[in-house]
Amino acid sequence: MSDTGNRKPIYNKWGQFGKDYEEGINFDRLRRERLQKARESMRAHDLGAIVAIRAENTRYITGFKGLPVPSTVLRYVVFPVTADPVIFELGADMGRLKESATWIPEQNITASIPVFATPHHATPVELQNRENLSYLWADGIKKVLQEYGVADRKIGFDFILDLSMIRALEHADIHVVDGMPAMMDARSVKTADELQLLSIASQIAEAGLYTIESNMRPGIRECELWGEAAKTMISLGADSLEGICTTGGRTNPYYRLEGTDKILRPNDLLITDIVVSYMGYHTCVVRTFFNGTKPSKELKRFYRECYESLYKSINAVKAGVTTDIVAEALPKGDWNNYSLNIGHGLGLIVHETPSIVEAYSKACPTEIKENMYVALETYAGDPESEQGVRLEENFVVTKTGYEIFSRYPFDERLLD
Repeated sequence: MSDTGNRKPIYNKWGQFGKDYEEGINFDRLRRERLQKARESMRAHDLGAIVAIRAENTRYITGFKGLPVPSTVLRYVVFPVTADPVIFELGADMGRLKESATWIPEQNITASIPVFATPHHATPVELQNRENLSYLWADGIKKVLQEYGVADRKIGFDFILDLSMIRALEHADIHVVDGMPAMMDARSVKTADELQLLSIASQIAEAGLYTIESNMRPGIRECELWGEAAKTMISLGADSLEGICTTGGRTNPYYRLEGTDKILRPNDLLITDIVVSYMGYHTCVVRTFFNGTKPSKELKRFYRECYESLYKSINAVKAGVTTDIVAEALPKGDWNNYSLNIGHGLGLIVHETPSIVEAYSKACPTEIKENMYVALETYAGDPESEQGVRLEENFVVTKTGYEIFSRYPFDERLLD
């Protein structure tokens, strides 16, 4: 339960840093509530433990910052439903972890067994060594499961590298199931502190959008605009960022997912998608800007169509509604163009639960719950036209609707 009691959380009043005279973000509470939500989700999914390898899941469970899953398994967490998590950390990094993550008992930090992906050119000896490492890795996990009395239960894994790991887990007689549904359920409903972090991430993204719009001019390149925005956002504390800054004829019939050395011209549209994280929590917000003074009727029609379809779908959202209802409000599509008009959760990764896509929401509707944090995005443009429009908002779901977090204004010239 949150320490805020019956008080309504205030998402846009506090600064970024901890202080002795303001509440702000309570990181102890953040870690405690995330851990409790993960434990409750394990119970709901009838899991004896979760073995978390993906960086967003290890961070959610323990609060320590790992690396995205590459072609190796270097660090991982075994979280028995009956006990606190046990962290398997890489070699000498254990000292750093014990020193910095003081909320984790030292006895719950142990050395990991790194498992590397098998190279295609591996010799028989290398393959055997790889197999042996996998068996050691699985045996270490089994030991923890036995110690906490859950070895005979279903164990959820969020990532398995290859067949040698599967064989090792079978040899250790571990009942492996998919652990991601339990973790996604835990992460889908945000705590008050998570929402505060998401608010700060939105504020950083807004500064990036302002930087791009302020620096637009004929002759500047897409990559230069993105570079200026990146500088702004990093200076405000962004810990990772990616996105697009694409212009003119590159905005239709689909928009590119990168900024290049293309030069911005008069009367170009510019689509920018800001994906930035603060303390691991992400935005995914889109605005379309016009580099001129008098947009054409066609561009205004696209912008109005995109804006209205966006808010038609947003206005369908409230706690208790299912994803198929919201997807029905989105512009029609199929698997050929479904990514143009979608909704998705946001959090420690860019696409979390819920997923709102017409192509499959009807077949697999899920309930939208209070305090889920959602991005909805729409697109408008004709195939024969040179340019198109994309817009996206980020918001928290409330009992009666939503509260928008992405506050950067829309272009009134294109909406009149």
